[in-house]
This record gives sequence, C-alpha cells and structure tokens, in this order.
Amino acid sequence: MNRTVQIRLLPLIVLGTLLCLAGLLWPESGYQRPLSIAVNIWPGAEGLVMACDEGNTSEQRINTVEMSWPTAVMGAFRKRVVDAAVVTLDEMIRLEADGAKPRAILVLGISRGGDAVVGHAGLESMRSLRGKNVGVELKSAGEYLLWEALRGQGMSFNDVHVVPLNLAESEDAYDEKDLDAVVTSDPWCLRLKEKGAAVLHDSSGMDLKLSRVLVVREEALKTYERELRFLVSACLAHNAELKLPENAGRDAALRREGFDQGQWRRSLTRVHLPDAAENLRLMRPGKGGLVECVNDMIQNMLLDGLLYREIKARGLFVPKFLEGAP
Repeated sequence: MNRTVQIRLLPLIVLGTLLCLAGLLWPESGYQRPLSIAVNIWPGAEGLVMACDEGNTSEQRINTVEMSWPTAVMGAFRKRVVDAAVVTLDEMIRLEADGAKPRAILVLGISRGGDAVVGHAGLESMRSLRGKNVGVELKSAGEYLLWEALRGQGMSFNDVHVVPLNLAESEDAYDEKDLDAVVTSDPWCLRLKEKGAAVLHDSSGMDLKLSRVLVVREEALKTYERELRFLVSACLAHNAELKLPENAGRDAALRREGFDQGQWRRSLTRVHLPDAAENLRLMRPGKGGLVECVNDMIQNMLLDGLLYREIKARGLFVPKFLEGAP
C-alpha cells in the first residue's frame, strides 16, 4: 500500500477507533421493559386489572395480557412471555415443578362455590357420572377440582370419560349437550347455574385449596419491586371497594365477564377476597396457612400422579410486598 493511500485511510481508521471506544464507554440505556401480567377471565381478578390500569404511567409501565383459559396463562408464564400471572395453587405447584420459579406475592381470592362440576338434568351426584363424558381443562385447576370431587366419592378418572376442553369453551359445550357434565368456573359457572345446570360438586367445601394467587417469576421480584408494591396496595384497595354492598361493576369488568349488574353482585358472593392482614396470615408459615395447605396438596398430587416430582412449599410465598399495605 503506497503512502498516499495510507494517508487517505488514516481518518477512517481514527474514526472507527473512536466509534468503538464510544460504544464501550457509552452509558447503558435506562430502558426497562414493562411488567407483563397474564390475567384470565375471573371476577376475582377485576381488582388487579383496575390496579394495573392505574399503575401504567410514565414512571412505571405495567401491561396486562388477557387470556381466557388457565393453561394459556401457565404457558405464557412458563415460556417467559410474561413476568407474572394469576393462577390457582395447584397450577403454581405445577409451574414450580416445571422449573418456572413462580413466587406468590398476593392471595387474590378464595373460591367459595365459583368453581364447580355441573351436569345436565337427571344427574344428581358425582356418582351418577360413572361412565359419562366429562369435559375438563387438563393440567389446570379444573382437573384438580374434578380429581378432588371423584376422590371424595371413592372414584377416580378411570370411572369417567375425560374429554379435554378449554375452560372458555365449557358453557358452549354444555349448551350443545355433547357432554354429560363440564368442569367450569365463574363467569361461565354462574351463567350455567342460572340456566338450570345441576351442581354436582363445587369449591365451597375445599377450604383454601382453590385459592388464586398473583405469582411473579423469582428473578423479577427485585427488577419490578416498585411496580409490585404499588400493585399489591392498589389491588387490595379495589378489592375492599368491590366488597361494598352498593358497589356496581364497571362497564369494562361487566364486558370482560359477560355479566349484568345482578350477576356481577352474585359472583362476588362466590369468592372471598382476603384483605392485607388475612393475606399476611395466610402467606406466612403456620397452622391454617397456605404453606401447610400446599404441602398437603403436593403429597396428594404425587400419590395420584398429578405431579411428577416433589417440591417445597415454603419458598413459594413472598409476603414482603404486603408489609405496610393498607
């Protein structure tokens, strides 16, 4: 290379060197992706949805991803599409067994009849389902509810014909009468009951087992600490408002749930919404709390093949975001 060419290339070499140095020394971007929460259709989640709407500001970004059935929510959490999700205790157990590391920071609601096995006229009990077609969403709370209901009658999945069914399809499947019974939850469960469906078993006698919690991926707890503290406090405040007798459902909530005002009020009698004090009691280790409940669930799920490996319940609950909440 002659001297003239070298002189012409020198500015380019110097510029390239400076750009490389600038890339190394330039401060990292302060951008942080929004906190994403998968929320399924369920009346007890409406307080959280309201809190997410309030919390989505210029200072903090919170996105809700609405999904119609539980396994879609679990899949989004498992594949890291979302940072947080609303799940039942058995679904949280399954996620932990899969290595997704869910950590419960808030008990949203405890089902008091809003989840049920419902059948057509002529069916009187779970025993009458022997040999019948039952639609249920597998690997979800519906499967767990059906398992509990059958076990209580000395039966098992082998005594019925299980038909895989997404939760959001349960009402249509019942109306079409292709199935003898479906496992469903509110809002579909309430509408089916009003249509005359026979309730063969519901969650009113399951104590804490059909609680729904807000879980966050373990590594996201610190990243989104400010957003999570806001969400817990705001959700508890909205839940307190929802429990007031004169409360009316907001238009957006009624559209999501497919309810009128009367159905909305009736649905809230079918779910218990714990306040901050009860949340703390439930999430801390101790008799009558969720750790004890989940440990029992784990052992029973292992025995009957609903869970393929043992996990520890104690590390699943993180109550620190409740401290200082109203």
